[in-house]
Amino acid sequence: MPEQVPDRRERRKALTRRSIADTAQRLFAERGFEAVTVAEIAVAADVAAKTIFNYFPTKEQLFFDAEPKLLPPDLPDASWTSPETLRQGLAEWACATAPLATPAAPPTNPTRPLANPAALPTNPTGPLANPAGPLAIPAGSLANPAVALAERAVVYRDSPLLRAHAREAFAAREAAVARAIEAAHLATSPGVMAALLLAAVREAWESALLMLADKGNPGDAAAHGRRILMNALDLLSRNRAPVRTPRPPSGPLDPQETLDLLNPPKPARRGDRGGERVSIVRVARVAGVSATTVSHTLNGRRPVAAETRDRVLEAIRQLGYRPNVLARGLRTNRSQTVGLVIPDITNPFYPALARGLQDVLRPAGYDEIISNTDGDRTRERAAIEQMIARQVDGLAFAVFHTHAEDLNPAIEAGIPVVRLGGTLVQDGVDLVHSDDEGGAAEATRYLLARGYRRIGFICGPGAEGPAAERVSGYRSALLAAGVATDPELVAYTHFSRHGGAAGVSRLLDLPEPPDAVLCANDLMAIGALDAAGGRGLHVPGDLAVMGFDDIDAASLVRPRLTTMANPAREIGRACGMRLLERLSGEPAALIPTEIVIPARLVERESA
Repeated sequence: MPEQVPDRRERRKALTRRSIADTAQRLFAERGFEAVTVAEIAVAADVAAKTIFNYFPTKEQLFFDAEPKLLPPDLPDASWTSPETLRQGLAEWACATAPLATPAAPPTNPTRPLANPAALPTNPTGPLANPAGPLAIPAGSLANPAVALAERAVVYRDSPLLRAHAREAFAAREAAVARAIEAAHLATSPGVMAALLLAAVREAWESALLMLADKGNPGDAAAHGRRILMNALDLLSRNRAPVRTPRPPSGPLDPQETLDLLNPPKPARRGDRGGERVSIVRVARVAGVSATTVSHTLNGRRPVAAETRDRVLEAIRQLGYRPNVLARGLRTNRSQTVGLVIPDITNPFYPALARGLQDVLRPAGYDEIISNTDGDRTRERAAIEQMIARQVDGLAFAVFHTHAEDLNPAIEAGIPVVRLGGTLVQDGVDLVHSDDEGGAAEATRYLLARGYRRIGFICGPGAEGPAAERVSGYRSALLAAGVATDPELVAYTHFSRHGGAAGVSRLLDLPEPPDAVLCANDLMAIGALDAAGGRGLHVPGDLAVMGFDDIDAASLVRPRLTTMANPAREIGRACGMRLLERLSGEPAALIPTEIVIPARLVERESA
């Protein structure tokens, strides 16, 4: 008998967990994920909010970790020694998730103990591993698993927050996949292969889920997702990315095939005769001017009479002429492109920065090539190599983990480099950034002036790049005010909404939690608002939240976000002007320069 007590306790915990999850899923289906708070779930499930957090640390986990689980588990310790074992292992892992698995038939009487508990879609290491016993499973999501899964699919489809969490959950597996591929020597670029594999898994998973959301048949949705996965894995197992028309698997190209690839047949353009490419000479003949005049009209380097210019433009319109950028590059030794390397293209700060850069570069005849690195040093270095290979004329680099020596290949290739953040440490590199340290210090002083004394800081991983300056400004303002700095109040997490929620949750679990938090960017601050609301806290009454950047969403959330305006577009414009100065070749423009854009306090409602 004594041995049965722990089993009964575990079964009751499992039932409590199930009751919480079923209640939450019902509320999510009725009102949407973002509209439901943890406090409301607690009332409906007749438990304390703290009890919910004991089982599900975040609201996203409450959605995804309920049975059946929607996200893949941690990657198993697999020995992948060949492309085929890699394909099989990843397929087995991916197909274990609910959207890709064949849905189980609903039990005939859900209020009685199940005859085969092993058929339950459970976590084998969790409290439901042995659900046998006299306690009845509550009638809820198990009453009809297919219907419950379809309802959750609709909730997922309609929630940007859940979709973002899923992206991060799949991306978190990338390092483990890359290590397995590298250990088995299955690809020359394990990181690239891992990213492609996980992209295929996520595409299959989400496709099946969205098909369910649109009232598709569960079996058809699962089969559809598995087909997508298998088709991608068939190509990836041959160490190739999925492409529309795969090339032959082996063998060098013969010279004629190389010529065909370099000079593919050109589609006929408006005004073309027999598919012949329209040349600048032909434009000049139709306009009655010289080819040099056409060139001056296009590049604007020399004035052209208005009447002549109109004739040239009309001839270009009639013939459908397009300048040959490759040929121009060969003549001028310029590609007319500038590379922009950023850590997170989904963070609204960086599209605004890119727009500012484009405001300056496009009128000067330059286009942008954008590379996203997720703030990973290996990807940052790879992006630099890719930009060199593409022969960009200049490079704008948003620094997170890149060290000075990582930029040497670009400098040695004669490419002007502007760093967006970090410190000025080497010749040949300019620096354009906001006043990160001064802005963080001003934000901290603002919170201190409002009466907050235990102020936390939500920072990126390792506090590198611009976040390091913001941490420094935060600490210097505390010391200047005579407030002791507490290392426990600095939470290192990811530069994302989910990272902000996780970071503030960690701080709120401290024995002495903060009364205010300053976040390294606005997305993290919005995540902090999510976490505070999920715990039933009032902002700013129970917890003040402050961001950094002043992205558009900062004024749209509730409460509206108090933040430091970090003028992204102005930073981009300053970067573009500095690159153009460098590209001019003037001796004075070659001296390394630092341009600091001041941050500005924007007071709203959250602090």
